Amino acid sequence: MRHFCTLILLLFFTPIMAFAELEFGNKEIEIKAKPIDEVVSFVFPFKNAGKVPVSVIDVNLACSCLSAKTDKESYGPGEDGYLEAIFSIGSFTGIQRKSMTIISQDEGKEKVRDSLLAILTIPDVVTIEPELIKWKVGEDPVAKTFIFKVPYVDPIKITNVSCTREGFDVSVVAKKEGREYEIKIKPQKTSKPMLGMIKIETDSKLKKHSRKLAFFSIARKRR
Repeated sequence: MRHFCTLILLLFFTPIMAFAELEFGNKEIEIKAKPIDEVVSFVFPFKNAGKVPVSVIDVNLACSCLSAKTDKESYGPGEDGYLEAIFSIGSFTGIQRKSMTIISQDEGKEKVRDSLLAILTIPDVVTIEPELIKWKVGEDPVAKTFIFKVPYVDPIKITNVSCTREGFDVSVVAKKEGREYEIKIKPQKTSKPMLGMIKIETDSKLKKHSRKLAFFSIARKRR
């Protein structure tokens, strides 16, 4: 009984071990990109809510489209800081959800991981369907069609198309000038597998949409 009471007293008077305490106002941020945006910045403010300094050890990213850093490496008790994540849009469209983990630590204590989420809605300026046109080796070399549409507020015209592979005939038909086009591609033969692209040039004032790509393939038949 005496040992039990001693243990209770020790537990009562021994300070509780403190771990890294970065307190985030919001761990999930949602942004809608503008059509002209090439990169978008997400800022996650936080505060060291603990009683000892906290160091940021690392930030793990789930996508190569992201880069991230904090405004400094160490934060004193009660000190504010932030993590900024930069999303490079590239060819992404629609709703993109990208996660990241910030790893922090009190000196000599266990590491703490906080998961953050960046949600980016990227408006469609140009759409091309399907994503990939396919033929099988030995299939009849019939013409197939990409549909190029412009949901953007300003019309965008196709000014030129070219194929990265020889032996393909490519043509463009305007269904509605500046709004919808059919891009037809026809192989002269389908005797061997290959991958290729159609390069589409437009008069878009948005640099990233002045050139687009449509992909096609001739694939071996599955056995």
